[in-house]
Amino acid sequence: MIYSLVPYINLFSRITLLGASSYRAVKTRESGWILLSFAFLLSTLDVEEYILKPLGIQIQGNHYLFTFLPSFYIGILFLMTTFLLREHQISPRGVIIIGSTFIIFHIWTFAMAVNLFNNDFTLIGLLPSLILGGSLIFLSVSLLEYVNRKSIEILFPIGVGSVGLLNLTYPVTRNIHTISDMLFLVAAIFRLIAAIGAIKMVTFVPKAPKNIKVISKPGAYWTENEEKGLNLISTMNPVIITRKRDLNIKTPAIVYWITKVKEGEIGENIYAILPTNIGILTDLIYRAFKVGYNAVYIDCIEYLILENGTKATLKFLYNAKDIVLSNKGTIVLVINPKALGEQELKIIEKEFQKI
Repeated sequence: MIYSLVPYINLFSRITLLGASSYRAVKTRESGWILLSFAFLLSTLDVEEYILKPLGIQIQGNHYLFTFLPSFYIGILFLMTTFLLREHQISPRGVIIIGSTFIIFHIWTFAMAVNLFNNDFTLIGLLPSLILGGSLIFLSVSLLEYVNRKSIEILFPIGVGSVGLLNLTYPVTRNIHTISDMLFLVAAIFRLIAAIGAIKMVTFVPKAPKNIKVISKPGAYWTENEEKGLNLISTMNPVIITRKRDLNIKTPAIVYWITKVKEGEIGENIYAILPTNIGILTDLIYRAFKVGYNAVYIDCIEYLILENGTKATLKFLYNAKDIVLSNKGTIVLVINPKALGEQELKIIEKEFQKI
């Protein structure tokens, strides 16, 4: 009985995931989420019996080309989304990967034109399914860096990655009806799981500062003195990343309190974040600058190194600095040199000017 409902459940799950992604795209207005919404929209309109049957549409004739053709450009949209979410731009390496995928797409189209696959469904579907499934897995792995792994948010990359894995099996299992019905149902469940996680992620959208202040000293700095650091950003709209619950801030700011005690929004423009959730901090800084913030203050570098390791923490600092300087903003670190290793201190002294 339940398998007769699979086409309807499958269509509903795709629409739900599209809705969750579109909601987040509207909230954040980020290019990555907008592209992702287009990809999910095309996936919802896929040329597949399990999608078209609830709409009363019957596929006619040899439709292999039209079945697998969307897999390429949907996969390419997923790749573009991943690069935008990871780096907020498409780097030369990303352009090469996307361009290579287009070339593979063209070769496959030529092979279809000369009937190189001899109308064998499995052979025809291997490459498109690899592109689509692989791009979804790549997206899910990248998303793991930006979600709280102890929160419902983790359901988004888990659901997306699981759908990607199932897509890899499509050319082999699609025409085995006893298996395909079950796998389409499982895929629908994973899409619904992903939608729940995506909706939960929407709650971390920074609110714009009430008054946009003028930057007086743009650049990257570090200091041992907390008062000096706070004075430097006192005429700006800063993003504060701190271990202190009650920091004496005299300017409108958004505060990310690094703690294991609480999690989520705990006050107006105050959010508690786990120290191990360092990946999302870069994304939060980027979003904050998009809505009008112009400075970053960090006083918990030693703690982040302890929880995440030197490599991950320095990568975060490099990314944060790039975002700040590309927006002509100010970033200031308050650190205790004695708590850092010699190599770590040398890197900070090289990248940041002491005040």
